[in-house]
Amino acid sequence: MLKEAIEKIVSLAAPVTFEIDGYTYASQKLERIEEPEDRPRPLEVSGLDSLCKLICTEIEKVGTTIMIRVVSHTHVEVFTTYLKDYSRYQLYSARADVPGFRTGYREREQALIELRSLFLQGSGTEYLLGLLSRMSEQSKVDTLDNGVTQTVETVQGVALKTNENIKPRVALAPFRTFLEVAQPESEFLLRVNEEGDVGLFEADGGVWKLEAKQNICEYFQNRLSDLIDNNRVIVMM
Repeated sequence: MLKEAIEKIVSLAAPVTFEIDGYTYASQKLERIEEPEDRPRPLEVSGLDSLCKLICTEIEKVGTTIMIRVVSHTHVEVFTTYLKDYSRYQLYSARADVPGFRTGYREREQALIELRSLFLQGSGTEYLLGLLSRMSEQSKVDTLDNGVTQTVETVQGVALKTNENIKPRVALAPFRTFLEVAQPESEFLLRVNEEGDVGLFEADGGVWKLEAKQNICEYFQNRLSDLIDNNRVIVMM
């Protein structure tokens, strides 16, 4: 009796197909069992140079076209084209190990440190460092009605004070993408509040991100030119 009951339960559990209005339905969801296939786990690195070395060293073992996709200014993925079963191998990825830059207000001393450590040095950083060095702890800031142009009271020498118009926009190049490529320069809106804190805000609508991605693509095109010319490597954004 018990044996018959078990056999009945097993038979009820077996998948059954039905034909309804010309469509075939199954009582259970069926999945194809894939044959086991050895493949390496995706490898993540922090630099573009490492990606190029991996590709040049292992492309023969991959045995198919390799695709390089620049996902963002800090992220690159490398994978294969379609294999025979229309799958892809995720081979490598890279994420930029850069400090980045936070927009917003910061104290004068913090701004001085960041300008020397998080930016490429140029005319923009030179101007800001000079302005901040002339500002006193009690600097007075007057904002005009349009909310853009400002006048800040700065100190010259020991006691001489002057009113100085500050630039509303400053061109700066923070370290924001892979260090192997040129850091895009973009405009920042410069503000100083009543406490003397310095505010920097991106003013180019994020166009610098597109420039950074183009710089990354050019880097691969220069380093992997032979493989790209032979259609063994494809670079895209």
